[in-house]
Amino acid sequence: MSAYINPHGPSCPWFPAAEILGSPNIKWCEETLCQIVSEPANTWSNLLYLIVAFYIYKSAKKTKQPELIWLGPAMFLMGSFSLIYHMSNNYLTQMFDFIGMYFFVFWIFVLNLRRIGALKRENQVKFMVAISVGCTALVHIMYLTHTKFQLIVAVAAAAILYTEYLYYKRNKSTTSIKYNKIIIGAGFVGLAQISSQLDLNKVSWFCDPQNHFFQGHALWHVLGAIGLTIAYKHYEQFDYSKNIQK
Repeated sequence: MSAYINPHGPSCPWFPAAEILGSPNIKWCEETLCQIVSEPANTWSNLLYLIVAFYIYKSAKKTKQPELIWLGPAMFLMGSFSLIYHMSNNYLTQMFDFIGMYFFVFWIFVLNLRRIGALKRENQVKFMVAISVGCTALVHIMYLTHTKFQLIVAVAAAAILYTEYLYYKRNKSTTSIKYNKIIIGAGFVGLAQISSQLDLNKVSWFCDPQNHFFQGHALWHVLGAIGLTIAYKHYEQFDYSKNIQK
């Protein structure tokens, strides 16, 4: 694990953790400060995930569907793990950051598989656990082989869009389902991805390492939280007690 550079100085609070647990495989634009919250902008921007998690949970409870209610806690865990990772900047918390994303993103994928009839309700949790465990192991393999495991989430997003397209293609002539919310939500997530890439590549006009209020990756958190919340409302149109729409 020593092949990755410890982002913390030797006298800084998180330096020992990164030495023992490993350094993250990526360095965002924001400079790493020698303090408990090592990336303030990238850390506190995750608070929006925690806020919208309560909105999703409250909205989902009205549907009385466990599949949707889970997305509230899933969003909360995703935001919490991301906050802890950017606060501490080490490999272990980075891995939990990805596990947090799996809780939400993979469950959306599971719901899509349910809707197209590719997965039965009684197998949904087992499938979710299997792909989450498998991808967590894959993260470590990619870490050791110096491969950007950020690609896993990109592939998952592509799989969600593809299964969404399959449902639309099969039901477009008979369904009354509206797609405006998922299109808008996907647009926000797309903008979030652009912002994150500009940040990662340290584009000069966009990247100011010493700005601890605004960062491109922090904007990724904000736009992502908004986009996923809007997209979530799309899924309230379906009845997950069976594999057909309401």
